[in-house]
Amino acid sequence: MKEHKDNDSRFSLYATQVQTYASFSGTMAAVVMFFTGLILSKFESLDISIKVPIAFMIISIFGFLYSALLYANAAQEVSDRNGPGIRKGIFLGDIVSEYLGVYLLVISIPLVINVITPDFFLRTVTIVSSLAGLCLYQLSHFSIVERHFKSNHRFVALLVIGLGLLLCLAQVYGVYFVPLSTAFGILILAIAYSASKSKHS
Repeated sequence: MKEHKDNDSRFSLYATQVQTYASFSGTMAAVVMFFTGLILSKFESLDISIKVPIAFMIISIFGFLYSALLYANAAQEVSDRNGPGIRKGIFLGDIVSEYLGVYLLVISIPLVINVITPDFFLRTVTIVSSLAGLCLYQLSHFSIVERHFKSNHRFVALLVIGLGLLLCLAQVYGVYFVPLSTAFGILILAIAYSASKSKHS
């Protein structure tokens, strides 16, 4: 009897967790899609300096969208009371949402601001707040990068921050922007792939 109640309680927690995650990812997909459309409407012609951050934002939209689908599929596993299926859905949803959704969104914001305004103060505030915030989050012991890369999560975190900073500076000064953009995109995909191969609980 007690074991049955414990199982019911565990699956109830799973259901709440999956619902919360799916709602967050769906909302973020809608928000990023809105701002991407708004940015696109402001430019009559697009050069590479704005194409890259818009591309990052578009990938971010799909990151949040597909993570929401993964969480929704995990909800079906809750109905089937399939614990391993639930954990796998949440595990993969977290990877897609965080690395392809959050990381690319955070990096795209200062890149967009660099194009929209020449104001040094606004550019600096945006770059510092976005990268410092991401750094603090990654090293806070709450980010999933620490779960996926236990022994070298600080290196992975600092690599993302460092390359993100170089990308912002390359855009401002117009040097090596495309190669660094490509390298950053490959890095994020590599991190997501490596994380998907790690063990999930």
